Parts: sequence; C-alpha cells; structure tokens
Amino acid sequence: MKKGYKRLLFFIAIIIIILLINTFTGFFSKFKIDLFLGLLLIIFHKFFVIEKDNNRYLKDILFEILFYVVLYFILYYLLGLAVGLARTQNYLTIDGLKKFIIPVIFYCILREIFRYNMLCKAEGSKICTVIVVITLILMDLTYNTIPTNFTSAYDVLRYVALTLLPVISRNICYSYITRKLGYKPVIIFDLVFTLYPYIIPILPNPSEYVISIIYLVVPVVFSFRILKFLDYRKDKIFDSNYHKRKFKGIILPIAVICVMIYFYSGYFRFYAVAIASGSMEPKIHIGDVVIVDQKVPKEKLEEGDIIAFKHNDVVVVHRIYKKVKLDGKNMYYTKGDSNNKIDDFLTEEEAIIGKVDTKVPFIGYPTVWLNKES
Repeated sequence: MKKGYKRLLFFIAIIIIILLINTFTGFFSKFKIDLFLGLLLIIFHKFFVIEKDNNRYLKDILFEILFYVVLYFILYYLLGLAVGLARTQNYLTIDGLKKFIIPVIFYCILREIFRYNMLCKAEGSKICTVIVVITLILMDLTYNTIPTNFTSAYDVLRYVALTLLPVISRNICYSYITRKLGYKPVIIFDLVFTLYPYIIPILPNPSEYVISIIYLVVPVVFSFRILKFLDYRKDKIFDSNYHKRKFKGIILPIAVICVMIYFYSGYFRFYAVAIASGSMEPKIHIGDVVIVDQKVPKEKLEEGDIIAFKHNDVVVVHRIYKKVKLDGKNMYYTKGDSNNKIDDFLTEEEAIIGKVDTKVPFIGYPTVWLNKES
C-alpha cells in the first residue's frame, strides 16, 4: 500500500472514531459539525494540500442541473396537487435561518470540498474510495442526529427507511459525480434540494415515506442524467441553443402548475377543495373540486349557502342549515345535503374559509384516491 494511502486511512480512521464517540455523547450540534469540517480541511491542507476544482464543462453542466431542478419541481408540485399542499412553517424565518439555512449552506460547501479532496487523494483506489464514502455517510447521519434509543424493531426499520437509505443513496451518487465533475455541481444541486423547504412558502404535503422515496431516487436519477449529458457534451457537436430549446419546452407546464397552485394554496381569493365524501350529493359528488371564494363577507352568509369551513383541522364543505347569534357572534348550524341529521357542532365565523362559488366535476379524483391510499 502506498504511503499516501496509509496517511489517508489513518486520517479517516480518526474521523470515524470521533463520529462514533459523538453517537453516544451527542456533542456535535449543526454549527459544531461545520466547525469540525472546517478544522478537518485545515488539517487536510497541512498534510495533503487542497486540490482545485476545474472543469471545462462547468457552465454547461450548471445549466443542465438547473433544467433538471426545474423539472423536478414540476413533477413534485404535480404530486402536491394530488396529495395536498401545505404552507411552510419556517418560511424565511429568523429561527429557520439560524438553525437550518446558514448551517446547511456551510455544511454542504465544506462537506463537498472535503469529499472532493479525499477522493482525489484516494486516486482511484476502490478500498479508499469506499471508506471515504462510508465516512461521509456517517458524517451525514451525525449531522441529522443518530438516535440511540431505539425501543422496537419498528423504530429501527423506520430509521433505515426514512434516514439511512436516502443518506447512503445521496453519498454514493454525490461521490460518483464528484469524481467525474468536481464538487461545484454537487454543491449547487444539494443546496437547492436541501434548502427549498425553508425558502418556498407553499410545498407539497406527501407522507414521510413518499418523501423518503423521493430522497432515495432523485440523486440516482440526477447522477444518471448529468453524466449522460456529459457524454453527450463530449462526444457530439454541442448546439449553443440546446438549453434554450429545453427550457422552452417546460415553460407551459410551469405556467399551468403555478395557476393550479394559486387555486389550491388558499393564499389568494379563490381556493380549491377536492371533495372526498358523498355528504353533499347530488349537488356535489366525490371527486369534484369546488372553488371557494374567500372574500365573500361572512356576515352576509345566509341559510342555504354552501360553505367550506375547518372542523378539527379538516376542511368540510356543507350547506348552512341555520344561522344563529350567540354572545353577539354569528354561529352556523351546517348539514350535508345527503345527511339525515344536521352536524352535531356549531361553526364560528372564524372557522369559515369562504362560500362555494362553483365546482369542476371529476378532477379531484386523484387527490381523493391518493389521500385515501396514504
């Protein structure tokens, strides 16, 4: 074994020991891991020298990454229109900035520079490369906090499915791309892929297992497409209008999805609700989408109006059966048209989202079906 390999493996062994000790002590916070990575790079430079990342196709590759990021969000929001959209709680908040956004930016940049230099020093050695990837997997798991209090087999399986497998997939793919293209493309992709829940106000709301599958599969697809593009870029005459043509092809889907998000998000005047029960038949059927006008003055709502309101965090679409006044407040008895009895609760004005303006038949079936499956 080369002397350089021995020094590299010794360096890695120390890192692994520190990370394993932290599993039981919990010393590292997100900021401390950033500092730890920065210290590792300083030590690495002292003994090995930091390598520079120079790729002559970088500009074209970054355009390609941008295209696939946009395409990913188109598909992701199409999924969101089926399973539901939710407002981001930490959307550009000071707390989210301090606890997540800034630490993640530093961690991603430092980790990928560290990955690139470690892989460069491995010089194609399969053993060294595998050990480097394992080290980075352990580092990511430490960053996400490795639980030590598993109480059942279900806890273990849940951790493997939701955290371990996506981390393994990400690090294998990122390491492969880094060896081929350097660290800059990975930094760009990972920052977008990791930070968007904290910088976009409206997001799809799939189950955690669906999110886990997405985080498992997307890095693999990303790696495959970027490396295939690199082969195309090297082997064929590259058309300067290549990316312009690709982006023109996704302008219409982006526009359509933006309009649909407008209706489904609830941020604006009109709000779309997919009907999941037959309580309003024959007027409104399962799978219909009703458009709710949120700007209708609530004090003008009358008996016979169909309204959307929240009850126990669920959006309900029923007809006003009776309007009463209690303690100076307007209260409403509601009833589904096909129900035999009125609802066994009173609805306050604050819980009312708006008045049903119109309906669109059938287009809510995917939303209803996927939510029942989940």
